[in-house]
Formats: sequence, C-alpha cells, structure tokens
Amino acid sequence: MMDIKKILIEANRFSDDIKNVFIKEYDKILSEHDFSTKQSVVLSILEKKQKLNMNEVAEIIGGTPSAASQFIRKLESKDYVVREVNKENRREVFVLLSENGKKFFQEMNEIDEMVLEKYFMQLPEEDILKYHQILKDLHGIVTKGE
Repeated sequence: MMDIKKILIEANRFSDDIKNVFIKEYDKILSEHDFSTKQSVVLSILEKKQKLNMNEVAEIIGGTPSAASQFIRKLESKDYVVREVNKENRREVFVLLSENGKKFFQEMNEIDEMVLEKYFMQLPEEDILKYHQILKDLHGIVTKGE
C-alpha cells in the first residue's frame, strides 16, 4: 500500500502542472485585457452574482469602501463595469458588468469550451463523473467555514 500523503503530494504536482497549461490557454486573453489578479477576481465574482455593492467589492479586495471606489473607477475607465444607483436606497451604488465586460466573459467562455474539448473530453465519461464528485466533495470541505 502506497503512502497516502505521497499520493496526495504527487496529485498536487499533477494539478499544478495542469493549472500551468490552463494558465497558458487563458494568458493571451488576460494580457490583451491587461487585468490585475484582483481585477479578474472581482470581474468573475461580478459575472456570477450580476451586481455587487461597494462594501462587497471592498471585502473582496481587502480594502475600504473608498479604495473599492477607486478600484472600480479603474475598471470603469477600461469600460468593463458600470455603476448604477440603487432605486430603493439612493446612497447605495451597485456595480454591474458593462457590455464590454459581458463580451470579455463570452470570450472567456469560448476558451473554457476549447479547454474542455481539448483536454477533459479525452477522459472516459466514468472518470469525468468521478472527477466531478471528488471536486464537489472537496469544495464542500474547503468552503464549509466560509
């Protein structure tokens, strides 16, 4: 019986190698759009949630609402986001993806599709289902405290 920790260490190495290949697949589009890591994180959360308020942005970037406002201003100047005043509470401002921001995610989704086709679809269906279940279980463990 192999040492389970050695197996996990090897699996992490495989995972890192795979991530590096995937990063290269996405690198071109990210460098074309000139995003910092925090900007891409905020944009991807924004894409999932549809809109964020400044307190949520501040929490994501680990800064103050004032810093969040400056951060959003940079994304606004690149035309990836727009601000919208909350109609029920005029003091609250929402941030949403602009048309340009939505177009960026369409490009990202095309790369996602290509990565799935190029790599994942080479695996047997049974392995894909096992992979999904393992990631789902690990996700549950990792995000339990959040």
